[in-house]
Amino acid sequence: MLYLLYILIILIITITALGVWIKGGGQKAENSIPEVLEGPEFKTYKAVTPESPLRLKHFISQSNEINVSSSLVMGHKEIIVFTAQATKYAAERLADEIEKTGLKLTYVYLDHAHLDHSQGASVLIKRFPDAKFVGAPRVVALQKLRIKADDKMALKRYGENAAIPSVPFEALDSNTLMIEGREIQLTHNQYGDVGIGYEDEPHTIAYIPDLKALLPTDICYFGAHMMMGGTTPKSRAKWKEQLRSYLKMDVEVVIPGHIPRTWSDKLTPKTTIEYSLKYIEDYENALESSKSSDEVIAKMLELYPEQEHTSALYIGTLINFGETHRLLFNPRLEKVMSFLPKSFVKWFDKNMFESKKKAANLL
Repeated sequence: MLYLLYILIILIITITALGVWIKGGGQKAENSIPEVLEGPEFKTYKAVTPESPLRLKHFISQSNEINVSSSLVMGHKEIIVFTAQATKYAAERLADEIEKTGLKLTYVYLDHAHLDHSQGASVLIKRFPDAKFVGAPRVVALQKLRIKADDKMALKRYGENAAIPSVPFEALDSNTLMIEGREIQLTHNQYGDVGIGYEDEPHTIAYIPDLKALLPTDICYFGAHMMMGGTTPKSRAKWKEQLRSYLKMDVEVVIPGHIPRTWSDKLTPKTTIEYSLKYIEDYENALESSKSSDEVIAKMLELYPEQEHTSALYIGTLINFGETHRLLFNPRLEKVMSFLPKSFVKWFDKNMFESKKKAANLL
């Protein structure tokens, strides 16, 4: 009996030590505070409608802040912001840009429920407590549901630069936003990047007639790898159909959800939309012709060697191949899993992913 107790104690110590060793191999919080702010001045676009007061400034965060776009729609007295940024430091710089205008911030609009577009609200609400933080009902419901997991993920990824705790946005059931009597048109339930969501993860696009400006959020990328994880042939077909419809629109400005600031001088409506369309098609070809996630990643890196935001390529492809344990980016865990039966690893990955997906989505 005493012998069995010794074996049990040794087994517990061994498992605990293995767990500590595996945990110690996890990805450390990134240095997400840029030392230098690279890239040209932020572009400001003027209204094409005579006598309209509207202008639009395109704010872009830095590479290690994953190149997130925010759109500042400005009138004579008011300003509306689309996308609150991902990190604390990026959101502070966005807040500085808002303050520089001297205008009243009325709305911060959340176009889809991903943390890199929502969490900067924790900074903005302190600087602009009278602003309303809103989004479409489906988007807001998902954002609120994911707050706990998003905050945990952000802390692990960004450390002290995590913009947490997240601010719950409020549902605004409307197809328009108004700024000084001028209309911003909202189109909901668009298909775009997904991540851990279902294939119909809702996105809202904004169109500003006075500027002929389209804000398609993460439906369009430029100069960056796109998040294709969680998409399906059906959702990608709808995504491409939307992009082709945007090409037929009379637009003079298109603001992609992610773009390196150093690429902003190359930005035109046509190049942005066509870039996104071609990337999706290239990714589908890579998926169809590859037997592993690593093969897909290698092909896309070869096709897009200068593009940033590579984390989207890695995370998205691992999601599509169901390799959930690799999403932890822990080489020690991957080494341990390599010794286990493939059937067990597949079962483990499937159950872990389904559990996380269920927790992050509405039924």
